[in-house]
Amino acid sequence: MAMLHAEDMAFATRHILSDSDISALFANRLGLLPTKITTPTSQGSFHKVYFVSLEQKDGLPWSGKEMVLRVARRTIAKTKTENEIAILRLLRAARIPVPEVVFFCADSDNPLKYEYNCLDRIDHPSLSDTWSSLTEAQLDSILDQIVDIFVQMWTVSVPRDHGSLCLDGTNGPVIEETMWTLPDIERYFHAPPYNLSSETFSTLNPITNFGSWPDYICGFLTKYTHIITIHPSVTWLRELLPALQQVTSILGSSSSAPKWVERLRKAPELRGRLFHRDFHFGNILADEKGNIKAVIDWEFAGIGPSFASRASPIRNVVGFLRCLPTSSRPSSTQRMIDTWEAEFSTRLAIRSPEIAAKWAQESDRGSVLGVEGEALSDLREYLRSCLEIGVRGEEVWGSAKMKTAQTTYKDVVVHSLKTLGCS
Repeated sequence: MAMLHAEDMAFATRHILSDSDISALFANRLGLLPTKITTPTSQGSFHKVYFVSLEQKDGLPWSGKEMVLRVARRTIAKTKTENEIAILRLLRAARIPVPEVVFFCADSDNPLKYEYNCLDRIDHPSLSDTWSSLTEAQLDSILDQIVDIFVQMWTVSVPRDHGSLCLDGTNGPVIEETMWTLPDIERYFHAPPYNLSSETFSTLNPITNFGSWPDYICGFLTKYTHIITIHPSVTWLRELLPALQQVTSILGSSSSAPKWVERLRKAPELRGRLFHRDFHFGNILADEKGNIKAVIDWEFAGIGPSFASRASPIRNVVGFLRCLPTSSRPSSTQRMIDTWEAEFSTRLAIRSPEIAAKWAQESDRGSVLGVEGEALSDLREYLRSCLEIGVRGEEVWGSAKMKTAQTTYKDVVVHSLKTLGCS
């Protein structure tokens, strides 16, 4: 996850819409007026959330219902909203537990001046608030349900190119939390002392989908190379430009690419699949017995490789548990940390041997990528980290993190380039 600026973090705490704004929206979209509007204390990083109770009115389908209005912070125009709506509709049609889309707008040129979506409210708490009170049997049932959701998602038909989904179900451009967002472009490129006013979202980020994993990596490396070339805060990376340009040239070659590039382009294990990418207890709503009612927050879900660090739902859940303070962990926590990943695989094999075998094969990073592929993956990840830290600077990250970027992370980049024969 990219570092969020303090102003971005504060978005959900601000007074974004008035009650009259919200009332006018619902009257226009549904012909219904709110009877109650509240803001939950728990807010995410990318939306301001409002709970809206609607009036009773005969003949209107949403009469008397509870709604969730999510007002989007400026980040990635249009694509993020459309991707989430497309995925929610697709998954709901497949009977996977997600909220129903009531209405949305993916263009901020509207009376509210923000992109937004409205979902049917699932009136249950997140597992992050309730799991510690569940019995061992109920926790065991949650693991079974996670396996079931994984199997359902695996069988949903989606385009296999690396990217997002468009509203019509076709492939959309790649979307990731670590991309340069509109506010960050204004802060770290347009503003003094940088004055890089000609830079746009499309000059700093890939804006298409990719038919193969090497093409996907090349798309990002090309943008990273551009940033190193233009940005004064990362001059310490410029000595790597010839080697980086050599890598992108190799990856972009259609006729004379090395055998390892061709292997990675054609590897069926590297074709994209649909993953939530942030599947943890905080994004799972369940009743008091642990029955999952909905999985929420799909804005950065997308189509990508199974080996990716955030692809595995059970690894994300276990990661959430690992982050809990040791002093306040329930007694069952360590057992879940120690056993749930293996138990997930065991139950998946029983539930669907074919899917389990493919998942095991596709998620084996070393086997799928090989030496050069792993070097390419490390190159992209560590160079991205160098740029995230270098461009934002010490005032955001601190001197210790900056030193880590300029030494440890850069060393990994250099080693990866050497492994690829580009140094």
